[in-house]
Amino acid sequence: MVEELDYPGIRMLTVTPEARGKGVAKALITECISCAKARAHLSIGLHTGEFMESAMELYECLGFERLPDFDFDGIIVKANQLTF
Repeated sequence: MVEELDYPGIRMLTVTPEARGKGVAKALITECISCAKARAHLSIGLHTGEFMESAMELYECLGFERLPDFDFDGIIVKANQLTF
């Protein structure tokens, strides 16, 4: 179990169905990455559910890597991290 993270995390980011496919999620994630870099962090993390297939594709495309050791037990929530 993680007691304290040494990097910021993206939490509860969502885009309305009407805005999907228009680059909104990518712009939001890119801004989060920029803010983390501006504050001299070396990485940023997030969790996602297995059912969020398009989100997982986007995160992978942006360079996030899976961190299975930080997945939540009992429910399918996958940990990811992007190191800059």
